[in-house]
Amino acid sequence: MAKPSLASLEQFVCGFEGQPFWIGIDVHKQSYSFALRRSDQRCLTWVGPANPKAVVDQIQRLGIAVAAIAYEAGPTGFPLARELQAAGLPVIVAAPSRIPRSVTTGAKCDRLDCLKLADYAAKGMIKAIAIPTPEEEARRALMRRRHSLVDAIRRCRQRIKSQLLFLGLPEPAELAHWSHGAADALLALAMEPSARLVLESHLRELAFQKIELRTVEGQLHQTVMTSEQRQQISCLQTVPGVGPTVATTFALELFRTKRFQRAEEVASYLGLAPMVRHSGGKTPSGRLVPAGQTRLRSLLVEAAWIWKSKDPFAAELYNRLLSRSGLAQKAITAVARRLAIILWRLAVEQRPYRFSTQTP
Repeated sequence: MAKPSLASLEQFVCGFEGQPFWIGIDVHKQSYSFALRRSDQRCLTWVGPANPKAVVDQIQRLGIAVAAIAYEAGPTGFPLARELQAAGLPVIVAAPSRIPRSVTTGAKCDRLDCLKLADYAAKGMIKAIAIPTPEEEARRALMRRRHSLVDAIRRCRQRIKSQLLFLGLPEPAELAHWSHGAADALLALAMEPSARLVLESHLRELAFQKIELRTVEGQLHQTVMTSEQRQQISCLQTVPGVGPTVATTFALELFRTKRFQRAEEVASYLGLAPMVRHSGGKTPSGRLVPAGQTRLRSLLVEAAWIWKSKDPFAAELYNRLLSRSGLAQKAITAVARRLAIILWRLAVEQRPYRFSTQTP
């Protein structure tokens, strides 16, 4: 797929200046693959450099009426979308999981991918995701860094326990809750010198990760407290079981809560919406959609257990759902969905939680 000349592009759009065009872009680190679709369904494809400003300049030079520019969200982020928006061009950044796929395996290449995106955009078959601002994206990245450090600490602790199991050594009692004396208790164990070096390396790694976690948590707190979402996070923490971590993650992952129009949209975004497959009079399965914010979903489930134990409304809701399903995990997931909707309403209305005496 070669790069066409400006003359060939102008010849392709000649006579269709007043009609809409759709553009599909297959975005990569080093290059962009383009598909320009006319209203008569004919397409022209080419490859260009990965330069958002050059893309805008090229489209503007053509002088065409662009109906939509579509590309998949991916590791390249949103600089291209922001550049297109700044130029007043309609852009659709689509979630890869929401793009229609063929049921059978076929040919795949950059040219076919951008052609499909242009075709789907013209037929209205793809839905755009929200594009965060650079500030929203940066705050969310800092929060996700905090979660990755928590995961790293957990994995490091597990490696230490795995080493003890492999060497046939008992776990010290301090490892039950990893108290301050855990490192000294581990170093007091009798083992080969080389094995002790490995253990000391794990402990140094663990100590660094703990220090880094405290640093990132302090930076995150300072960043959030100076942002416009400070009031939202304070309101979210009025719900029993919702602490700073859950409230901050919820506010930063949703980043613009007013963009959701219905509670079902929030549940779907978080991956807490049940997938109904009702066909031929059969009972729907009701399993969750395997998508959404995985970390936030797990945090909401953990918060739902505490909410259930402290709020009679949540306890009654859980007991009613448990009596129907007989599965505690299924019932608490439904409670987490209700909790997420409540948090969304609190964030939108900027008000504290009010305990309800009504039947859920």
